[in-house]
Amino acid sequence: MKKSSDDSKLLFQFMLLSVVGGMSMGMAQIAVTLYAVALGATSSQIGMIGGMQGIGLLFTVLPIGFLVDHVGPRKVFIFEAITSSIIYLFFPFANSSQALCYFVAVTGFFTAFRFIPLSSVFLEFVRKVGSDKAGWQRGSHSFGLVFLGPVLGASMSKYLGFNVTFYLVSATVLLLIIGAMAIFPDSKVSEGRSIGERLSDVKELFKDRNILDASGAEALALATFSCFNAFIVVLAIRVFHFSAQTASLFVSFEGLAFIATLFTFWRLLDRLEERYFYLTSIAFVVTGLALLSCIWHPAFLVAGTIFIGIGLGMFNLINVTRIAKANVEKGKTAGIFAMFTVLGSIIGPVIGGFAGEFFGVQAVFLIFIPLYLALAVKLYFNRHPNLSIKAEAHLSTVSIKKESHDVLY
Repeated sequence: MKKSSDDSKLLFQFMLLSVVGGMSMGMAQIAVTLYAVALGATSSQIGMIGGMQGIGLLFTVLPIGFLVDHVGPRKVFIFEAITSSIIYLFFPFANSSQALCYFVAVTGFFTAFRFIPLSSVFLEFVRKVGSDKAGWQRGSHSFGLVFLGPVLGASMSKYLGFNVTFYLVSATVLLLIIGAMAIFPDSKVSEGRSIGERLSDVKELFKDRNILDASGAEALALATFSCFNAFIVVLAIRVFHFSAQTASLFVSFEGLAFIATLFTFWRLLDRLEERYFYLTSIAFVVTGLALLSCIWHPAFLVAGTIFIGIGLGMFNLINVTRIAKANVEKGKTAGIFAMFTVLGSIIGPVIGGFAGEFFGVQAVFLIFIPLYLALAVKLYFNRHPNLSIKAEAHLSTVSIKKESHDVLY
């Protein structure tokens, strides 16, 4: 009974830490976007700012995993919290979109210092208590990231100003240290293996076609997701003249649709052939992209947002299920998967930004449709073995699913 009580307490602490952590990231992201608009940033500049968030993460996602093994998750997490808190204090001094882009890039470099320690500790917790709690921490993080954060960030930016908003983001990040001290162990978890041996294992993963195909498809999904996050608020404000608070709700709606899809559509995946599930998800995404490009009425924007959330949720579900079924170590696989998705998150906003710059705002989302249609043709003419996904497989992999999505936003 006491063990059950302790586990419940620890789970609640994980969820609270995740909500606050996600909220701080969501507040910062919406504030950065609105600040870029206020600075008069062009579409290409906004795209660059969105893409720069992932560049630092791309180079640190695997090395930080090794660092956590050697020095312990608590030290790594606290280092990130202090460093990011200090960096956010300098954001108000960005007096141009170029300067803002530099600050965002520096912040992105330390993102892996936060999410990898948290993920490693929580996955160990799940291993002890069972996989039925696997999605709770990621769901909590997403709630803060896509709902609380954007709403608070937009409201504070309007009523308190950007300076105060970034100072509050800094203070919120510092609060995470309290949670880290309570939850994270201060011990090393190294297996005593050399870095050369670890890198050799990683290279082997690149020979698995199933991993590469799923990771490549998820990179396209994250490119779309990042472009949506970077431009939907800009589109709502500049074209439909919505207020900042109203515009930020589109990020929340899309995120909530994504999360709901992850926790409900796995039953459909259990019944459909993999190929048809892929094609259905692509149909949702393409429809959503087309609707978002119809700038004649806000209703198209709302419908497109919902379709994008559902489609990308289905896409993520099938991609990570394929990854999880690969007969390799899940930790290393998640690292490779994260690298591809980070690459997509960098390229997506940049492509969308330049498309909007040269072809008009509606081209920001239309540019991705040919890529999805090409993938649909490939899937249609290349049959793969059917997937038989059971509930147990879903529960054991939902943590990896949410990790690959949450870390980027």
